[in-house]
Amino acid sequence: MPEKPTSVRLSDAQKQALDAIGEREDRSRSWLISKAIDEYIGRHRAGGETAANGGEPQ
Repeated sequence: MPEKPTSVRLSDAQKQALDAIGEREDRSRSWLISKAIDEYIGRHRAGGETAANGGEPQ
């Protein structure tokens, strides 16, 4: 499936942290955000997090 561009708002601290990790791991900010979203979706699909418990693992 082709990727679609999207926008996300980050705090300065989040942007700096992502850039530092990206530099260390030779990955782009976009790649890191995409992988973080993939991990979040995977946890959510597994039923470990719900809106009812504030997104905390059960």
